[in-house]
Amino acid sequence: MKGLLNKWVASALILFLPSFAGAQVVLSPQSMPEVGDTLRQMVDNFPIGLNPGESGGDRVWDFSPLQGIFVLETVFRDVSEGNAARTFPNANAVLKLSDGLENYFHLSEEKISELGVAGTDPINMGARLSGRYFPPLSGKRSMVAYGDIYEQSSSLIFPLSISNFPDTLFADFPFRPDSIRLRVQVDRTEAADGWGILLLKDQVFNVLRIKRTETSRTRIDVKSGFFPWIDVSDIFGIGQPGTQQSVTYYYYDEQEKEPIVTLHTDRTGEVVRAEYIYNDLTAADLHAAIPNESGLYVFPNPSYGLVSLNFVDLAPGRYTVRVRNILGVAKWESTFFVDGSKRAKADLSHFHPGTYLYSLVDQNNNIISTKRFVIIRP
Repeated sequence: MKGLLNKWVASALILFLPSFAGAQVVLSPQSMPEVGDTLRQMVDNFPIGLNPGESGGDRVWDFSPLQGIFVLETVFRDVSEGNAARTFPNANAVLKLSDGLENYFHLSEEKISELGVAGTDPINMGARLSGRYFPPLSGKRSMVAYGDIYEQSSSLIFPLSISNFPDTLFADFPFRPDSIRLRVQVDRTEAADGWGILLLKDQVFNVLRIKRTETSRTRIDVKSGFFPWIDVSDIFGIGQPGTQQSVTYYYYDEQEKEPIVTLHTDRTGEVVRAEYIYNDLTAADLHAAIPNESGLYVFPNPSYGLVSLNFVDLAPGRYTVRVRNILGVAKWESTFFVDGSKRAKADLSHFHPGTYLYSLVDQNNNIISTKRFVIIRP
């Protein structure tokens, strides 16, 4: 269900969920991003105690505790704005990423197809390179329903110049390669493994959950003449360290182009990052986290101990954050260089539950401000 409901309506729905959560979601073509769209999500880097919940039908996922501190924007620009557009003739959209990187896509009502990446030093080898997926890697799809499973394999291939490598590197090879490439092998499974009700910031959504399991392996291949490519990753010392695995959960409603919630997990299954849809209600989190007044703000407050330190509009210099308990006993401190505004993380999860005082101290040991924050336990 799309739309916003106030607290008392949401509470009433919780009481009658068996009769309310009766319709399964099928992702509509209208929910697919288009060229020119800007998708916005709030980002919570400290989703302590959160878990993806169980799979299956008629589920209830309560993500009300999420606390975002900044907005992530995904802007699908026309491909003509990309510097490497000619390399991707089938692309119609480009994402401008950090450090000059660009991601190229083909957007349609059926699915998002990722075609490749280009830019300055995308793989830390000191060159301007471009890599293409063979075949294109599919992302969000329309007309997906509960129980659907999609499996795919693709290789992101970066051709490299053999002249950039010293001859001694191939001294032990049985032949002299004339071509070399970096290949990222991606194996992805997406399963629509759940549907039901999602609660978020006094809002209720009817959602379909997509569980994405992905393994990527970085490899080095060489070839000579008409002979096939040979994997020489072990010779270059790329083995198990070149393998990465991830599990990500996407909760989609029928119409919104952004996921309502996205959960990223680590190897143990713990949620380490969460994103959720940005709208009038969730924007209140951002205003609470980043006040307009200069100073230091801890967010979230109360928290489970993993917090964001938000330095706002400070003169250039070194600042110390000191934390004391309510009796004035020093518990933690750290020094940061700040010029204007800055965010930093602090892990205070080892603190006992209770009230603490945090002070912002300048480089002359003058206390600029002292405020309170509270640590609780799940």
